[in-house]
Amino acid sequence: MIREATEADLPRIVELGSASLVDGPYAGIIKDVPVQALKFAKQVLEKGQILLGEHGGAVVGLIGFIFARHHFSDQPYAAELMWYVEPEHRAGGMGLQLLWAAEKAAKRMGAEDMLFTAPNDDVAAIYKRFGYSRLEVTYRKDLTCHF
Repeated sequence: MIREATEADLPRIVELGSASLVDGPYAGIIKDVPVQALKFAKQVLEKGQILLGEHGGAVVGLIGFIFARHHFSDQPYAAELMWYVEPEHRAGGMGLQLLWAAEKAAKRMGAEDMLFTAPNDDVAAIYKRFGYSRLEVTYRKDLTCHF
């Protein structure tokens, strides 16, 4: 089941965010700061939406996006900021259900485009499979180690 998150869900959203930083492609790159994650999740609830995936009454996954307008064109769009499903629940299609629910919710909010970040080629392949096209690539350099 997919449902919209509320403020009551914030502790679980922060837990899943922490898990994503240990389990996902950002492990060892992005620091886990639960206090900041809580502030961030509140902002996403205000400026977009967080959807939760449940299995057996427990929240096992989430997707969150903001609704914004492009700085040059004023075109309305949605941008994914968080997407995570616990590993033991990925095989059942929860991740794709969350993606599709986010697309529908963004469209209802008036978004004309949906943007996702692909941290690796495997994730990029999923997006391409479902009609997304590459827009740009982000590069990162750790400045704390190079000076």
